[in-house]
Amino acid sequence: MKNLNVLNYCLLISLLHFVISNHIFAQKAELLNNYSWRAIGPANMGGRVTDIDGVPGDPSTFYVSGADGGIHKTIDGGVNFSPIFENQRAYSIGALTVSPSDSNVIWVGTGEGDPRNSVGYGWGVYRSMDAGLTWKHLGLKKTERIKRIVVDPNNPDVACICALGKQWGPNKERGVFRTTDGGKTWDKILYIDENTGCADIAMENENPGIMYAGMWTFRRKPWRFDDGGKNTAIYKTNDGGVTWKKIMKGLPKTDMARPGIYIAQSDPNIVYLMTEFEGGGTVFRSEDKGEKWEMVNDDPKINFRPFYYSDVRVDPQSPNILFSISGWLSRSKDSGNTWERIATSVHGDHQSLWIDPKNPNYILNGSDGGFQRSFDGGDSWEIINNIELSQFYQIQVDNLRPYNVYGGLQDNGTWVGPSNSLYNAGILKRHWKGLAYGDGYFAEPIPGNEHLVYTNLQGGVPFLVDRRYGNVRTIHPYPKIIGSAGDAIDKHKYRFNWDSPIHISTHDPETVYIGGNVIFKSQDRGNSWKVISPDLTTNDKSKQMTSGGTIYQDNTAAEFHCTILYIAESPIQKGVIWAGTDDGNLQLSMDGGATWKNLKDRIKGLPEFAWVSKIHASEHEAGTAFITVDQHRMDDFRPYVFMTKNFGKSWEKISSNLPQDDYIKVVRQDPHNPKLLFAGMEHGIYASWDTGKNWEKINIDLPNVSVRDLRIQKRDRDLIVGTHGRGAYILDDIRPIEELDQIIEKSLHLFPIREGILWNMYWRLENLGDRTYVAKNPEYGTYINYYLDHTPNNPIEIKILDAQNNLITSLKDENPKKGINRVVWDLSYDSANPLNLNKNDKVENKKIKPGKTYEGLSEEIRPKVAPGKYKARLSYNNVTEYSEILVSGDYRIKMPVENYKLKSEALVYLRDLQNRTHELIENIVFIENQLEQLAIKLKIVSSNDLTEIENLHDRINNFKEEHLMRPPPSMGYRQKPRLKEEIKTLMRAIDNTTNPPTIPQQERIKSLKGELDKHLNTMKIFEISIKEINSSHSSLPQIMLND
Repeated sequence: MKNLNVLNYCLLISLLHFVISNHIFAQKAELLNNYSWRAIGPANMGGRVTDIDGVPGDPSTFYVSGADGGIHKTIDGGVNFSPIFENQRAYSIGALTVSPSDSNVIWVGTGEGDPRNSVGYGWGVYRSMDAGLTWKHLGLKKTERIKRIVVDPNNPDVACICALGKQWGPNKERGVFRTTDGGKTWDKILYIDENTGCADIAMENENPGIMYAGMWTFRRKPWRFDDGGKNTAIYKTNDGGVTWKKIMKGLPKTDMARPGIYIAQSDPNIVYLMTEFEGGGTVFRSEDKGEKWEMVNDDPKINFRPFYYSDVRVDPQSPNILFSISGWLSRSKDSGNTWERIATSVHGDHQSLWIDPKNPNYILNGSDGGFQRSFDGGDSWEIINNIELSQFYQIQVDNLRPYNVYGGLQDNGTWVGPSNSLYNAGILKRHWKGLAYGDGYFAEPIPGNEHLVYTNLQGGVPFLVDRRYGNVRTIHPYPKIIGSAGDAIDKHKYRFNWDSPIHISTHDPETVYIGGNVIFKSQDRGNSWKVISPDLTTNDKSKQMTSGGTIYQDNTAAEFHCTILYIAESPIQKGVIWAGTDDGNLQLSMDGGATWKNLKDRIKGLPEFAWVSKIHASEHEAGTAFITVDQHRMDDFRPYVFMTKNFGKSWEKISSNLPQDDYIKVVRQDPHNPKLLFAGMEHGIYASWDTGKNWEKINIDLPNVSVRDLRIQKRDRDLIVGTHGRGAYILDDIRPIEELDQIIEKSLHLFPIREGILWNMYWRLENLGDRTYVAKNPEYGTYINYYLDHTPNNPIEIKILDAQNNLITSLKDENPKKGINRVVWDLSYDSANPLNLNKNDKVENKKIKPGKTYEGLSEEIRPKVAPGKYKARLSYNNVTEYSEILVSGDYRIKMPVENYKLKSEALVYLRDLQNRTHELIENIVFIENQLEQLAIKLKIVSSNDLTEIENLHDRINNFKEEHLMRPPPSMGYRQKPRLKEEIKTLMRAIDNTTNPPTIPQQERIKSLKGELDKHLNTMKIFEISIKEINSSHSSLPQIMLND
C-alpha cells in the first residue's frame, strides 16, 4: 500500500509537470498573435482548380474551388475575389454545388476527387445558407474525398453525395449518400464494397428521382495504381436511390475505367458516358435513359488519362453539344461523333467546367493553370489569374538583397520571385519569373552565381537555367528514356522519382548532387557526372512494374519507385551526406560517398516502406539530423519525425505531440536557435521550442493549407513556407520567436533590431486597374519588436535616437498586447507638422501619422535618415530598454554616406521651413477668424471702426493667398504655387531619388529661406497694426496674437 501511494504521488507530480509545461508552452504560441503571414504569390500560373461554379444568369458571381486552396468567390465578374472557406479543417475541395432553387445555399464536398499521387484529403461535407459567409460541417468526414454533389432542383435540403472514399486503402465510407433534411442525417443509398467508390453522379432536373451513378474500383499505392475493372459499373435509380440497377447494355464486356456521366437536361432521354474500356471505347451515348448504350467515339485522346479525368458536360440547351474535360478541352457539336480541341491558348489538364443554363455561351473552366471563362461557347477564352492557387512542392531562398524565393509548382514548372519587389505597388505577377517547365520541383540557385539555377521536372530531368536570358540546358546524367517515360522502369539502368532531389554542397557551390536510385555528383555544372553511391534503395523489382491496371498503362513517373527522395549534406562537416528513399532506407556516408551505411534498422518506430521525404542536416552540430517520413501513401496519416545527435547511431522520435491524424511534410531546425524546430504538415505549420518534445500550431492568419516545404532566411531571419494550394508566405523577422525562451520571464524586452536599408523604390508603373494581383512587400524600414508579459492599459511609445541621443522620431503602439508586439520605423524623421486647418479654413488640431513615409501628393514627407547607427529606446513601468539599429544605404546604388547626409540634411531643413510656414499660416488664419468675428459684431452696432477692421482682414488674407498657400479650391493647374507648395515640391524632388540635392536645388533652399524670412517680416508689420488697433480700441474685443 505504501509503495502504491508513492507510485500515485509520483504519477500525480508527473501529471502536474506535464500540465504545467504544456500550459507554459501553449502560451508561447499565443504570444505570437501580433505576427502576420505575408503572401507573396505567385498568381501568374494559377494552380489546380477542382471545381468552378456560377449562378445561372448572373455572370458577375462565381465560385472557384482549389485542389488544396479552399474556395474563392467573386461578385464583380472576377475583378475581386474573397476567400470564403477559411479556418476549416480541410482546404482540399472536391465538389461545390450551388442549389438550383436557392443560390444562397451552397454544398461543398471536401477532398479532391481526382486521385493523383499528390492530392490532399477532405473532412466531409459542409453547407452554407448565406452564399458562403458562414459554414456548417455536416459530417461524412471519413469519406476522405468527394467528387460530385447533386442537389434536388426544387428542394435545397435534398442532396446526394458522390463519395470516392480513400485512395490509399479500403474503407466503407464510400459510395452514394443522401440527405433529405439539409445534412442532419445521411443514408448510404448505394454501396458496392470497400474498394469501390462513386466517381460521378447525375440527377435529372425534370424528375430528380432519376439518377445515374458511376461506381469505380480504384486503388493507389506508392509504386502503382489500378484504374477500374472489377466492380466498376454504371447504376441507375428511378426512385431517388431506394433501389438501383446496373445499366451496362451495349457497353463492352471488358474492364471499364473510371466512368464520367452526364444528362442532356434539355432532352433527358439522352445520357453520355465518358470512360475507356479494355480493347477500345471512349464516348458512349444512350437515347433511352441508359437502357442501352452506343459507342460514338473510341479515340483515347479525348479522355487522355481516365483515372484523372473521365469527365463530360453537355450544353444545357442543346443535347448534341458536349465537352470532354481532360488533358485537352475538347468539344463536339454532333453528339460526340467528332471532336475538336478548343482552349489551346490556356493551360491544359482541365479539371472542371460549368455552363450557364440560362446562357450556354457563358462557360467557366478550371484547369491545372487556374481558371478561365468564355463568352462565346468555348471559341475564345479569358484567363483570370489574380488569386493565389499555386501549389509548391519544394522551396528555396538565396542570400541576395533583397533575397529571392525559388520553388517548383504542380504542373507549372519552376519559378523565382522576390521577397521584396522594391516597387511601391508591391509584388506583382511580372516579378515572378519562370525558370523551366513541366511539373516543377527543386530550384536551387548557385551561391555567388544566383542567376544560375538548378531545376528539374518530373522523373528527375535536371536543368541548369541562366535566368538572365531564359537559357535552359538539360543536364541529365543518362539521357535515355527520361522523365514521364511511358514504360515500366524495372529494366531502366537508373530510376528517378517523380520529385527527384537536387542538392548543392554547402562546402563548395560548384558541387551539385542529384538523386536517382544512386547519387550523381557534378563539379562542372552538370556537363559531366560521377556516380558516388551504389543503389541506395531496396531495388524491389515487384514495385517497378508498369502502372495503370488492365485497361491501359500510365507511367508518368508519378509511380516510379525504389528511388532516392532527398539528399542533405552536413553544413558543418564536409563529406557527411544523408540520403532518404521512398522504400524505407536511410543512408549515410561519412566520406563524401565512398562508402554508405543503411541506418533504417536503428530507427525505432520507423514504419515499413517508409517514405523518407525530407532530411534536415543541422547547422549547429555535424552529427545532428532530422528525418521526416510521410506515410500517408500507405494509408497511415500519422506524423513521423526522428532526430539523431550522433550520426545515426541512435534516434529519437519527436513527433508524438503533433496531431496524430495528419501527416507531416517537412521539419527544419532554426539556424540560430538549435532547440527551435518548424514542422510543415498537411494542414498548417507548427513550432517546437524544445527540440520536438512539444509542438504548437503557429498558423496565426496563415490558411490551414498543406505546407510542403519551408526555409529560414538566415541573414534576415524570415520564415518562408511553400504551400500546396495558396502559394508562398513569409513570416517576417522571426528573431523574437527564436529568442522567446530567453526573455519569457521578463516583464519587458526590446529585441535586437535587424538592419534597415534605404531602398530606392520604383514607383512608375502603368495603371493596373482593379483586376490585378498585388502582394505585399515587407514594411519599408525595419521592424521594432518588443515583448510584454501583460496587456497594458495605455499605448507604448518608442523613441528613435541618433548616435548623439538626439530625437529622430517617436513611434506609438496604440494597441499593445501581452506577447510579441511590433511597430515599424520607416527610417525617417518626423514629417512637418500638418497644417491645422479644417475644410472651413478654421484652425483645428490634427494628429501626425507616425511611421509613415510620403505615399501621395497630399501626404507630408518624412525625411529619411542617413546611413549610420541609431537606437530605439522603450520605457515602460520604470524599465528602459535600448536596441541598436544599423541603417544602410541601398546596396544597388554606390552612393557615399556623405551624399546621403546631404540629402537628409536638406530634407530636414526644408521640413523645418515647412513647419515655420505652417505656423505662419495658422497664425494668420487665427487672426483672420478673430477679425471676422469682430466685424460681425461691429456690423450689428453700425460701428465706424468696421471699415478699418475689414481692410486689415482683406490685406492679411490677400497676403496669405498671394504668398503663402493656394487659396481654395487649391487647383494646381489653375493656380500658381505659393511658398507652402514650393517647399513641398522641392522636398518631393529631393526625396524621390537616391542622390544628393543638386546645386540649383541647394540654391533654391536658400531662396525659400529668404522668402520665408521676408514673409515673417511682413507679418511683423501686420502685428504692429493689430497692436495699434487693440490699443486705440480698448473698448472692443482684443485681437489675440498666436505666439
